[in-house]
Amino acid sequence: MILRKMFSHWKTSIVSLMLITAVGCSAGAPAANNNAPAANAPAANAPAANAPAADVPAADAPTGVSAGIELGKDGPVTIDFWHIQATIYGEAIKEIVSDFNKEYEGKIVVREVFQGSYDDLNKKVRAALQGGGLPAVAMSYESDTLEYMKADKIVPLDDYISDPVNGLSQTDLDDIMPGVLARQRIPEYNGKTMSWPHGNSSMGVYYNIDLLKQAGYDKPAATWPEFEKMALDITAKTGKPALVMGNANNGGTFRTWLRTYGIDPIKLDQSGVNYDNPEAVELATMIKNLIDKKAIVLAEDTEQEFTNGRAAMEIGTTARTSSKLDLVKDKFQWGITLIPQGKSGGQVTELYGGNQVLFKTTPEEQLAGWLFLKYFAGSEAQSIYAAKTGYFPATKSAQETDLLKQNYADNPQKKQAFDEVFPYARIDVSSAARSKMDTSVGEALQAMIAGKLSPADAVKKAQADATKVLGEFK
Repeated sequence: MILRKMFSHWKTSIVSLMLITAVGCSAGAPAANNNAPAANAPAANAPAANAPAADVPAADAPTGVSAGIELGKDGPVTIDFWHIQATIYGEAIKEIVSDFNKEYEGKIVVREVFQGSYDDLNKKVRAALQGGGLPAVAMSYESDTLEYMKADKIVPLDDYISDPVNGLSQTDLDDIMPGVLARQRIPEYNGKTMSWPHGNSSMGVYYNIDLLKQAGYDKPAATWPEFEKMALDITAKTGKPALVMGNANNGGTFRTWLRTYGIDPIKLDQSGVNYDNPEAVELATMIKNLIDKKAIVLAEDTEQEFTNGRAAMEIGTTARTSSKLDLVKDKFQWGITLIPQGKSGGQVTELYGGNQVLFKTTPEEQLAGWLFLKYFAGSEAQSIYAAKTGYFPATKSAQETDLLKQNYADNPQKKQAFDEVFPYARIDVSSAARSKMDTSVGEALQAMIAGKLSPADAVKKAQADATKVLGEFK
């Protein structure tokens, strides 16, 4: 899935950013300091504060949040799960929900309900916040979660995590990828666990190996300056554009690319933005030059251009690896790797993916919802989800399941994405203004592409417009 608003109200220091670093495990993992937790924040793999061991028998600790609740006593508890996923993603959800319902037969029935896009889902949740009819569980980005927190409609999960009967052990928590768990405990959540993992992906560059070889290259360039030269070579020697980009708003893409220069376009304390700088001008100039020379082509459906061999590269979410496999088949050889970086030695990309939240309903429905959250983030369900969709599994142990080991062996591009892209994926600054800021920056870039603004003037406009938007959300 593509960029979308993600977060709101950054309140902590630069150290806090380290908590949200998405870290790969096994081969290809980044330096250990990328795992450092934020100051005064719960460690990414630590249980909730004062949590009793989840392995303690109920008889020894009968006071947990699930104490006295007997699911299925008066018939199964039925709950709704609202999500935004169709096609192969929806098929994965249906399979996981079906497996869950079989395991909890007679106790819980989950009804999965497709609600359209993230915007559609958020609108329906906001309507339910006012008029009733909330589901037990829904997919949610961090910015949405903060909105629901403000309305006091979602349940902090720490009591469920530490529940002596239905909680998680330290081993369970250690199994969750640190960056994935950190997303559920961002500083804006005030030390609470406000969501639980659903799926994670990141921005990578898909490349047509056959076209690159025609131009004398094996893989995409490591830096943007090298990429510009490479793109011109590919177009000159193959007669095809080197890169396809969306013809709509590319503000979010530009923000991520600017981060590869070591620049935070949105300041960590949300006191301002940083789009008007020499690096942004350099990047915008590269984009304009490559578009003018037809080394970059704009298209409504970038995946169709790439998978039909009409462009040598496409930059987008790694969650599309499965669809790429289905669409490319044996037309050409292809791979996926980290996007070019703005400076030598820098390694960063965007972390995508929704989480899940538990709404305040009844004690029985909340417990049923928590059990579903826990199941969905478990290794068995995550291996199904990863195998079908191309999302990265939330747990380390999912990679050791027979299903995912075989899937990665059969589809080496998925393993390549996990090894070469995911270790460097980080969520960006949490801001309610972020989506609207991306739109304003994208509009400035569109004016530049149309020849109405120079690259320098485009980034000045991006700076002014994004600053104005940020002020609206103060």
